[in-house]
Amino acid sequence: MLVRKHEWESTTKKASNRSWDRICVVLKGTQILFYKDQKTYRTRPEETFRSELPVDLIGGTAEVAADYTKKKNVFRLRLANGGDYLFQANDDDQVNLWVTGINQQAQIHEEASGKSQTLPPGSEKKDEPKKRSFFTLKKK
Repeated sequence: MLVRKHEWESTTKKASNRSWDRICVVLKGTQILFYKDQKTYRTRPEETFRSELPVDLIGGTAEVAADYTKKKNVFRLRLANGGDYLFQANDDDQVNLWVTGINQQAQIHEEASGKSQTLPPGSEKKDEPKKRSFFTLKKK
């Protein structure tokens, strides 16, 4: 269980509800899901907190929120779309576990998708001889 505050919907729009809520937070692959409590997550996983959609971590980062001084043990999640969440954990160990876990999931996916996009289309035909055009002159 963590306490969450949604600060920004996107880079230009503040979240409509910026109050702190105690919720069950589940890291599942490259997404974070929010539930009212652990019982709801176990018995009805389709029933998320306030019917919210999962939060996509791809391109996002988590970090200790050193600039936030109103509460202790707070970390920030910045999303690729500009969304911004604050989470409060019970202690420093939990904060570090969450930050590390979130960043690992976001990074694993970025690396995998980055590798698949590094080769331009058609580069797998390396072994074929080059075709000469009609105007190529042979060297003597």
